[in-house]
Amino acid sequence: MLLTILMKLNNVDVLYSVIGVNKKLDQLARDITFTRSIDLVKILSNKKSKSKTKSILDRFCFDIIPRIQHNIESLTLDRLSIGRVLCIGNYLKLWKLTLVNLPLKMACHIFNDESSFIHMFKHQILHLIIKTNHIKFSKKKHVATNVFANIFTIFTNLNHFEFGFEDHFEYSPVSLINLSSTIFYSTSINYLNVTVQYFNDCLCLFDGRFNQLHTVIVKVEIIENSSQIINNKKIVSNLKCFSLFSPDETIEYDSQIVPLLQQMSQLEKLTLSLDVINRTSFIDGTQLYNDILKNMSHLQSFIFDIVTACFQLKAELLPSCNDIRRTFIQSGYHMDCYIDYYKSEEGRCHIYSLPFNMEHMHSITNNFPGGLFMNVRRLFVTDSLHPFEHYFFARISLSFPLLISLEISNRHSQKKKFIHQPSELDKTSFIIIYPHLVELSFFLGNIDYVKQFLLDSNMRLPRLNKLHVNYDELKCVTNNFTNAAAHAKCAKLKHITFDTTETTLVYSKNFFLYCSSLEKYGTRNIFLT
Repeated sequence: MLLTILMKLNNVDVLYSVIGVNKKLDQLARDITFTRSIDLVKILSNKKSKSKTKSILDRFCFDIIPRIQHNIESLTLDRLSIGRVLCIGNYLKLWKLTLVNLPLKMACHIFNDESSFIHMFKHQILHLIIKTNHIKFSKKKHVATNVFANIFTIFTNLNHFEFGFEDHFEYSPVSLINLSSTIFYSTSINYLNVTVQYFNDCLCLFDGRFNQLHTVIVKVEIIENSSQIINNKKIVSNLKCFSLFSPDETIEYDSQIVPLLQQMSQLEKLTLSLDVINRTSFIDGTQLYNDILKNMSHLQSFIFDIVTACFQLKAELLPSCNDIRRTFIQSGYHMDCYIDYYKSEEGRCHIYSLPFNMEHMHSITNNFPGGLFMNVRRLFVTDSLHPFEHYFFARISLSFPLLISLEISNRHSQKKKFIHQPSELDKTSFIIIYPHLVELSFFLGNIDYVKQFLLDSNMRLPRLNKLHVNYDELKCVTNNFTNAAAHAKCAKLKHITFDTTETTLVYSKNFFLYCSSLEKYGTRNIFLT
């Protein structure tokens, strides 16, 4: 009965609560069920007090880990726990290591030939995940590239490797194109997930350095015209899973991406997230099948989120959404889409597979039809033709219930202005709730949206603590930081980024009283862009 109850709890919470109570509970908690995988990041990050965090970490290092180290197969650590935890145990069964929020300078000290950690575990680690934090310093690109290369030299049996930033939308400074094939290679890696800046870096993965690859997930900031030639086509043709994500616009879809994909004849799973411009026609089911999919006879899963922006559409070929949807029916892919037409020859088409399982979706406009997107965490909304009205944000809140970050880009003033004193009907009929939204950005938005989100009592933001906004607009909306309606939301803010060209801002005397949580955490959490 007790075991059944404990099995429903987080294993780290069980260890912290039960070990040391009595012998019977000790024996129960030290079972391999609770000790095989230890994630200290969650339990430490949930504590607001530094002293409480230190107390928990001390308990694990001095009391808990020494008792269970012989069972530990997997460790998940952050910058606070890495140094202490890795040096206290004799982890004979450890094969999986996840390091998050890791400063690059710390990574440089850990992953080198002189590190004691390396000597202990270089033959044991099979599965390695590294998420570095985004802190600027000189020679960052050089340091990151060295860390990346050292890992392949050091861990001789590594078969699963992920390397990138903690923030999924920051891109790695690693430059693979400059790494020699004599130091940057592996005969054991079969799963690789990496974020890079350039498409050339992506193509380096297929030049023979990794002859056992079956899964590649690559996030590329810039897909440009590449000079790289893939000499070892066997590696590409043997891939089973390939994912390509790129947030920025590219004109090289037909010249670079399609030729690469045409060589992947053995793929079983393909994921594409692309923003393509300068085509004369929209990417649709017919184009995807004829140019890419028809040669992938083993393909079982195709997941996509593709935007096409065309500036020279043929007047006689202006498809409707239903026209685009019909091109996917024959192939059997479930999807949806919407189209924005600007001028007679200009348009933007956004197609995406359903159900949608990515955490990020390319920017959406007023024509987005809605739906349910449970996995999306970050969203950018923009429209160059029409303002975002109240109902649009209601649709977004229902379509993306787990959204944590929303960025609004729209210079148009709302036609249906925010009503400061809504009627009794409005109070109950138009409530919008973003239950998980932590971060909100108005840098490219009209002041009307700042008013709606901060002043409207029907706009519920229970977890908001990060705001990106123009200082003068915030001062105006809050009536020089005196408005009672916005105070409840601003008082919870821990982090504000002001969009300003001023090197030094002169804050209103009311500012820190109004945004009172900022005062608790110090002005270092106020960043100027």
